[in-house]
Amino acid sequence: MGERKEMPRTAIVTGGNSGIGLAAAKALGKKGYKIWIAGRSAEKGATAVARLRPHCPAGVEFLPLDVTLFAGIEQFVRTLKPQLGGRLDALVHSVGVVGNGKRVVSADGLEEGWATQFLGRYLLTEAFTPELSNADDGRVVFVSAQAPKNPRLFEDDPSLEKNFTIMRAIGQNQSACVLYEQMYAAEHPNGPAINGATAGLVKNTGINRSLPGFIRAISKGIFAVFGITVEQSATNVVALASDPALKGVSGYYFSKPQNVQKRQKLAFDEERVASLRRVLAKYATVRSALLTT
Repeated sequence: MGERKEMPRTAIVTGGNSGIGLAAAKALGKKGYKIWIAGRSAEKGATAVARLRPHCPAGVEFLPLDVTLFAGIEQFVRTLKPQLGGRLDALVHSVGVVGNGKRVVSADGLEEGWATQFLGRYLLTEAFTPELSNADDGRVVFVSAQAPKNPRLFEDDPSLEKNFTIMRAIGQNQSACVLYEQMYAAEHPNGPAINGATAGLVKNTGINRSLPGFIRAISKGIFAVFGITVEQSATNVVALASDPALKGVSGYYFSKPQNVQKRQKLAFDEERVASLRRVLAKYATVRSALLTT
């Protein structure tokens, strides 16, 4: 009988069509991971797969995912779970959106930023926790903006129907992310590990395209002078997803790209975490459905 072939490690990278997600997928592919990238555009997905294939000897595939729709998340989970064989080594959340200052709502009544920057990430993490738990060293990575010092949630109106401003939305989304990372790490002391990493000021990601003209021009200059490449931004992300030296590190926020020593333990007071729990209770039915998918 021939020797049993060892199964490759596996990784899901949301937002893997471009930018930091594409850079992270490429680096993980080079490390021998089987990669699934996820995004809205099938055309961009096909282009990304073609670019990634030479760097992913274990394989790379694209699956459509619209995190602003509960049905889109459910379809993604339903399609991918059978392909994982009961195990997932890394889940990297790099999908993101920057609006033009106007409130955009999905068919499910979700504000676009809330759904993309937090809620979709939360639901996917919960859905794939059984597979992550079956890995020897399952990892979850949230790519985001800087962690707030005083997280704040709008419990009665998380989609900001009554109080929307772009800055309030960004603040709430990031608040929810760091509170969830802290909560998840506490609930899973033996893994899967979960951490957050700042993207930093990244060149050529298109993140400022939707900004007003004057602000866009200023930001373009700032990004050109002080920005880093997507590969540099992805350095910590890839390390958090795969570096054996970081095994067991969980519940931290990594605040400086390319420096895994620059980190802070997330330790917000329990009332702030309780606030997040009350918000998440609104989505308990959706979460339960995903866990039985």
